[in-house]
Amino acid sequence: MTDRKAQHIQAQPWVPYPRIIPRAQHSLSRKEVWPEALKVIRRLAKFGYTAYLVGGGVRDLLLGRRPKDFDVATDASPEEVRKLFNNSRIIGKRFRLVHVYFKGGRIVEVSTFRRAPEPHELEEMEDPRTVNNLYGSPHQDVMRRDFTINALFYNPQDFTVIDYVGGWEDLQSRVIRSIGDPRVRFAEDPVRMTRAVEFASRLGFSLHPEVEEAIREEGWRISQASQDRLREEVLGILLSGASGRAVRLMADLGMLGHLFPRASEVILPHLQDVVTLLVRADGALNREGLYAPAQFFSLLFLPRVKAAFPFGAKFTLGEVMEEIFLVTNTLREDLPTPAHLIHSIREILLGLWRVARGPGSRGARRFMERDYFKAVLEVFRVDTLAFREDRSFLEPWHRQVARGRKPPYKNRPRRR
Repeated sequence: MTDRKAQHIQAQPWVPYPRIIPRAQHSLSRKEVWPEALKVIRRLAKFGYTAYLVGGGVRDLLLGRRPKDFDVATDASPEEVRKLFNNSRIIGKRFRLVHVYFKGGRIVEVSTFRRAPEPHELEEMEDPRTVNNLYGSPHQDVMRRDFTINALFYNPQDFTVIDYVGGWEDLQSRVIRSIGDPRVRFAEDPVRMTRAVEFASRLGFSLHPEVEEAIREEGWRISQASQDRLREEVLGILLSGASGRAVRLMADLGMLGHLFPRASEVILPHLQDVVTLLVRADGALNREGLYAPAQFFSLLFLPRVKAAFPFGAKFTLGEVMEEIFLVTNTLREDLPTPAHLIHSIREILLGLWRVARGPGSRGARRFMERDYFKAVLEVFRVDTLAFREDRSFLEPWHRQVARGRKPPYKNRPRRR
């Protein structure tokens, strides 16, 4: 090891030699990797650094899926990476890494191999952020990650996959297994429990029995996690394409009550209908649309509101809106949800009852002019697909839209 590397990589005891999976045994091709990520790795290697692809990108390629991005892990410190790439900057305080920017909007994230601190180092640390910025070896870095399937390295220099923790076997077995004792890992970061559910649901994997048992026992810790992080995780689950399976799994594991202490009281009594709607939405809605977050959140509450006010029954919109405010307020109490998102959820939910009243109803013209009108029709269509009913309410609107004509304006005040 050179003097330069010795400055920030602590010597470690003997570790099991990693399993090297040669090119002949895996389907990962360098042609499927972003050329920008390969460029980063080649430049790091040119200057004597070790650099691998790591994380979800490697996992998805081995599963035949298209990664949304690629991350690079290296033994170069953030400052050393920054010097090599003019088109980069160091980000993060708690966990320092480098973003390398390319034309077209692609960003390659470069992190330095980390290690866990020694007991005496913890005692000597004055800045708690230092604990996340101790640099180490590839093996030490792997041992700090969450699940084995996310801890595989790919070396595009010789086309090999490097496995220290049995992630290769777990990919073949389609199982989510924790690196180390899952109880300890979930206590370190409770958000890992929601990530386990998301991976299992989105990838169609099963949870390892130890992981499942740990979630049941440690699920209460979710309430201790950062509320902002939990909100982002919930949104990621709803927009993952497997929201129905994820919500069902969270309910089975007892997580839903910890994640949504108040909203679960609204969701759980109608769980089967919620899951049915979400499964349909996963295949029917555009998850990248402007109103996608509000659409998926609205489906969590639709069965409760619909049970109280069935489509087609004689209720005023004011009565329906009162119920909508009641159920959506539970979400605001559980998570720091932006006001604009809560407003959109309410508009979409109320819009479903406007649809049920028909295009000839009072206020229909202004309703059609709203930005969220199409999003409401899409959610109503999900409801008809899920339960094979209420189609008669949707067809008049489709005919109206197809003709390109708006309903007559009926909101003029009556003459006295």
